[in-house]
Amino acid sequence: METKSAIAPAKSQSSHCLRAARSKESDITVHELQSSLFTLDSANAEAIRTAAERITAHPNESPDDFGRQALAAAFSLPEEVRAAVLNFAEVGSEAGIMVVRGLYVDEDLSDTPLDNKSGLGARTVFAKEMAMLAHLLGSMVAYEAEGNGHLIQDMVPNPKLAVTQQSQGSKVELEAHTEQCFSDFKPDYVILGALRGDENAKTYAFSGRKLVQHMSAEDVAKLRQPLWATTIDESFQPYIPSPDAVRGPFPILTGPEDDPYILVDQDLMHGITAEAQRLLGRVVETYIENRDAHVLQPGDLLMLDNLRAMHGRSMYTPRFDGKDRFIARGFVVRDRRKLWPQLLEDRRTLAAVHS
Repeated sequence: METKSAIAPAKSQSSHCLRAARSKESDITVHELQSSLFTLDSANAEAIRTAAERITAHPNESPDDFGRQALAAAFSLPEEVRAAVLNFAEVGSEAGIMVVRGLYVDEDLSDTPLDNKSGLGARTVFAKEMAMLAHLLGSMVAYEAEGNGHLIQDMVPNPKLAVTQQSQGSKVELEAHTEQCFSDFKPDYVILGALRGDENAKTYAFSGRKLVQHMSAEDVAKLRQPLWATTIDESFQPYIPSPDAVRGPFPILTGPEDDPYILVDQDLMHGITAEAQRLLGRVVETYIENRDAHVLQPGDLLMLDNLRAMHGRSMYTPRFDGKDRFIARGFVVRDRRKLWPQLLEDRRTLAAVHS
């Protein structure tokens, strides 16, 4: 059974976190989980829009200039918003996501395209708002092999890819996965900004914190052993020297016992033993039975902690009439310096060969 409890509005919890944050003038670190939903009031929404309009660079044409401008503009964000996002970066949330609701969406928004090639979402004020909030988490980066190498990508239903396990699919459920589970350079966060929504499209998330609550101590111990390997995502294979390579083995769980990191891909991952394969099946079953669901509304920015939570998406039925679900997607890493040898000359794009 899907649960929405962690995604329910919790303004009082958020306020409690913020009071705790201000208990020491020199310490904004909070030791309580951030509420998963943070709803902006009209004053904060207008302040964010005003700050975003200071950004002049185009994210897909001048990604480094855009990123630096977004970071500078982030210092103008309302204190309450900054504190909540920084707290999410520090301690996470029970669901592994944080949704900022109520951002301004451009009134002259173009029709939803039929593929992700045009980069229409990157031209919006909304994309600038996304980027400011994203740069509180780390640095936005692009992947040459993903989404046409765009820093901000159009994630839209594509009629030619409707039944594929890709972000442009719609007629099949996007299965549980860690973004780029096969890569040493996967993003720390995935950000999904809704320019247009679809009431039937649910974004699923399930954190490592929640997984261990539903597994036995023996199973958790096994999940920390390197017993799973993965193949490489089909969309990345044309760009790399060994597209058929099997990578691993890896553990599914790593990190602190009370805040584990999780690595899962229902489609690409397999156990290296029969027992490990059965345990992977139980992990997926547990995800399906207990996952949190969020329906993105226009003006929502969903920030997924890609280390702390796996995610997926329900199937839905697009009309292909220009008004379908339109998501602007981006990726964030905590420390871009670790990627310097793998980045292209623009200093923001991971070269495809390193995928």
